[in-house]
Amino acid sequence: MGALEPLERNKWVHGIRRSRVAACMALMSLFMGCTFQAPYMRGWGLAENIGNRWTGGRFDEKKLSSDEASVYQELGTPEAVRLFRTPQTRQRVYAWIYLKQERQVWFVEGTRVDYVTVDADNSFLTKETRETLEDKLTTGGILAGVVGGIAAGSILVGDKLGLRD
Repeated sequence: MGALEPLERNKWVHGIRRSRVAACMALMSLFMGCTFQAPYMRGWGLAENIGNRWTGGRFDEKKLSSDEASVYQELGTPEAVRLFRTPQTRQRVYAWIYLKQERQVWFVEGTRVDYVTVDADNSFLTKETRETLEDKLTTGGILAGVVGGIAAGSILVGDKLGLRD
């Protein structure tokens, strides 16, 4: 029995290390997946005063969809790229902006479209989900404040009220 104990403890330590590594990997993939730039964008910088608009970069042609590649071959690299989302499905919508030609080309998840309704809020959450989350966080914050106030009050005046006997 005594010989098995170090092995079990060792498994527990390695299990913690594995879980930490898994958690770190999950966070890294989350952060990498949360970038708003398209995977084909290289070296683009955020434009000032306009949200989710990038300028001055290049494209990795290997990562372009067939629709994106045909536009890229026809018009070249746009002066700016802007991210939007569709209101209902929250799909990514990229607008390639050609300032000199005064033209915009729209892509929904890599497919060229002539018309798309977009939402400037680029969160992946729908409007209803954002509102529900905001309501729950507000309610939870109020509830936590009330419980914290009651707990602090009972600590401060608990002796005077006979609560600690």
